[in-house]
Amino acid sequence: MLALKIPVLIITVLFALIGVYLAIRIYLAERKIDPATLRARAFLNESFLKESWKLILISLILFIIRAVVELEEVFEEVIDAKSSEILDEIIVLGILICLILLLYKWLKLMNPPKPNLINKSKGSPSGKLNY
Repeated sequence: MLALKIPVLIITVLFALIGVYLAIRIYLAERKIDPATLRARAFLNESFLKESWKLILISLILFIIRAVVELEEVFEEVIDAKSSEILDEIIVLGILICLILLLYKWLKLMNPPKPNLINKSKGSPSGKLNY
């Protein structure tokens, strides 16, 4: 079981570092955007809202599973200690992945893609210049 725990811990550390990076980018982008614009983007983007709520729900379900496993360990020694440690690390990793995905969605919301300048220079959908 130790052979599985080490890669899971390394992946957890890497994902945590990615999360810190995304959070810093969001913090820096937040200074450049008007709060009213950000609220409008968040609540007018239906897919953003749905995906955010799904990620929050998955994280909470993983927390519940973790708590049930820990309660099971306390009251009945059904799960051996090594298996529960690995399961605990995998659950924490799952929660961390959900958080990182949520941070990424916020970053995309705050920094929308730049408009394509090539299409703008053409002037019309047909590609002909309008004078």
